[in-house]
Amino acid sequence: MVAHKPRNTILPGGVPKLSRSAVYHKRALYKRKKVAVKASVEVAPTHKTKTVQGEKNGGTRQVPLKRQPRFYPTEDSKKPLNNRRKVKPTKLRGSISPGSVLILLAGVHRGKRVVCLKQLPSGLLLVTGPYKINGVPLRRVDQAYVIATSTKVDLPALPRYSY
Repeated sequence: MVAHKPRNTILPGGVPKLSRSAVYHKRALYKRKKVAVKASVEVAPTHKTKTVQGEKNGGTRQVPLKRQPRFYPTEDSKKPLNNRRKVKPTKLRGSISPGSVLILLAGVHRGKRVVCLKQLPSGLLLVTGPYKINGVPLRRVDQAYVIATSTKVDLPALPRYSY
């Protein structure tokens, strides 16, 4: 005997010719009776029967095995989501390094040239004029608010600051 040709042929790329619903109708599965076999699951008892005294009390009561808690919150409180972000140190722009001359773009001293001293742990840059030369004191500046120039200054040549 020859094996039958499958109803739903596979097209190039591994995609079947007919959709799932088309095969359902083609096989006339809607006409067949759906018989589901239920697995027998034993239900654990949640209540037990107790005898009750008194002639007008009915004789027995159904008592839950596990008592309900005495306190429960009146409203559901949302559990905060886990924060999976890791605190990474801010990368220093390639054109900025300690000793490079920067131009400030914002603030009181905008347009002034300053010298970058170092990057602080917060990611900000520590810059100075120096103060004696152009009046810019030690300041913390975000690197987004500076333009780096190609000029570099040798830091030991500057007056000693405790920065």
